[in-house]
Amino acid sequence: MASSLAATAPDSTVSCTAKRLAPFVGPYGVRQAWPVAPQLPGLQGLSLPDLGVLLSDAGQVMDGYTHRLHVNLDTRSAYVVQQGGIAGTQTVFGPLPVASCATAAP
Repeated sequence: MASSLAATAPDSTVSCTAKRLAPFVGPYGVRQAWPVAPQLPGLQGLSLPDLGVLLSDAGQVMDGYTHRLHVNLDTRSAYVVQQGGIAGTQTVFGPLPVASCATAAP
């Protein structure tokens, strides 16, 4: 199942989705009303700190959040994993739609 996540998704789909979602996340959390998922599909029980595409990090905020994007092309869905805060919590946001970017003509 993990093979269909961001690591194997076409770079253009992942980077386009990352560009679309990055403005809504930052060290203080998510600035958008997104659905919350109980867990990241396909990666239950795995440690998530280094998986996915980094959208934002905690920066200089001591109790800030880090956000990583996971894209599942099979279901055309994206998930954002938020980790950090005072208690070191983890929240999975999604499913979110995968972005469609126009490809440049040669």
